[in-house]
Amino acid sequence: MGDSQPRRLEELLARELGLILTIGALALVQVTLLAMPLGFSAPLLLVLVIGRTLIGVGSAFPDRGVIRGLRWAFYGGLALDVLAATPLGSHILALLLAAFVVAAATRRLRMEGPLLPLLAMIAASLIYESVLALLLQPGPINWFSTAQVALIPGMLVALIMTLPAFFVLRWWLRGQL
Repeated sequence: MGDSQPRRLEELLARELGLILTIGALALVQVTLLAMPLGFSAPLLLVLVIGRTLIGVGSAFPDRGVIRGLRWAFYGGLALDVLAATPLGSHILALLLAAFVVAAATRRLRMEGPLLPLLAMIAASLIYESVLALLLQPGPINWFSTAQVALIPGMLVALIMTLPAFFVLRWWLRGQL
C-alpha cells in the first residue's frame, strides 16, 4: 500500500520553505520599498510577527500558535539581518524577544477587540527598537535622541499598520486556528 509518512514530510518541508520564502520576500519589501525619509524602514515584519503571535495565543492550541509566531520571528529576523546588512542575530534577537514577551504577557487575556493588538504593538515596538539600539550602537546610547529618532517614530508607524495587518492575518490564518 505504501507509507504516507514520506509524503507528509515532503508536504511539511514544502510548506515551511514556502513560509521562509514569503517572509524573505516581505523582509525585502520592508528593507527596500518601505524605507522612510528619516532613514529607517516601516517595521512590517514586527507587525506581522506580533500579529501572528497574538493569533497563536488565542488559538485552540496556544503552545503551537506561539511556536509558529516564534518561527516567524526567527525567519523574519534572519532575513532582515541578511538583507539590511546588520550583524547576524540582531534582528533575530529583537524579534524573538518582542514576540516572547508579548506571548507571555497576553497568554491569559482574551483578544476580541482592537485594544489588545495596539497595546501589544506598543510594548513590542519599544522592546524591538531598544534591543536594536543596544546591539547596533557601539558606544553609550543617548536615549533621548534615540527615542526621538527611532523609538517613537517606529512605534507610531507600527501602530498605524497594526490593525489592518492583524485583521488580514486573522482572516488569512482562520483555517489554521
